[in-house]
Order: sequence, then C-alpha cells, then structure tokens
Amino acid sequence: MKKAISLLAAITLLSGCASIFHGTSQQVVIRSNQPDVDLYVNEAFIGRGNGITVFKKKEEYVITASKEGCIPTSISASKTFDATTLLGMFIDLGIITILVVDGTVTGAWRKFDQTSFIIDPQCDKTPAASPAQQLLRKQKQLLKKKNLKSKILKRL
Repeated sequence: MKKAISLLAAITLLSGCASIFHGTSQQVVIRSNQPDVDLYVNEAFIGRGNGITVFKKKEEYVITASKEGCIPTSISASKTFDATTLLGMFIDLGIITILVVDGTVTGAWRKFDQTSFIIDPQCDKTPAASPAQQLLRKQKQLLKKKNLKSKILKRL
C-alpha cells in the first residue's frame, strides 16, 4: 500500500497541470495565399504554399515566407500564460508542479496565441518607374492641382 501511495505521489508531483491537460506542444498550420511560396520555421523548410508542424511550448519560433523576386516576410509565434498551470497550487502549492515541471522542464505554462498562420512575402506587382516617368507623373499632378485651383477661383 505504501508503494502505491508513493508511486501515485511521485507521478502527481512529476507532472504539471498544464502539461497534463494541454500537453507540451501544439500543432500549427502555416499557409500562404500564393501557392509557390516557400515556408520556413526557424530556417527549416516545412512546405510550399502550406505546411503543418509541431511547436514545442518551451521553444521560440520564427515563421518565414519567401519567394524568388520578392522580399521575405517573417513573424514570431507569440505566447501567453496558460491559466491551467495554476491548478498546481492545489497539488503541492505550485512549488514542483508550476515552477519546476510546467515552467522549467516542459515550458507548458505558456501556450501559443494562435495555431494557424497566414503569411505572404512582399512582392511588388508594379514595375519600378524610371526617373523620367516619375517626373512626368509629378508634373501631371501639379497641373491637375493648378487646374482645380483655377476652377475654384472662377466660381468665386
């Protein structure tokens, strides 16, 4: 009987509430609005257009979308506190279950804010204008402003 109670106590103390109820990792879906975009997590390729991966709660992750001829875009996966961790207060006042297990060992006291990401690289769809074209565009804008001013003054 003492062995059974000791075993039960050891199992209870060596697992935190957040890690029991929500686990130590989360499955994440990452996709792009463009099918030919390469998706990376911490510089590791996970798919083209979309991908599914598992994020460990103890780790930090950066998601990157890149495409040839475009500027790569990166976002960090943010985390918040998992309130389930506080249930450890009822087991051992949180000394082992919260501070050691959920916090230090597994990182389960934090959860990812989102499990689905949509990310696209920055692609310029308009060709770059030459300096002559830019000057011509500015002159047209100034001419429109002058014509508008003259119309307003005629009405007054």
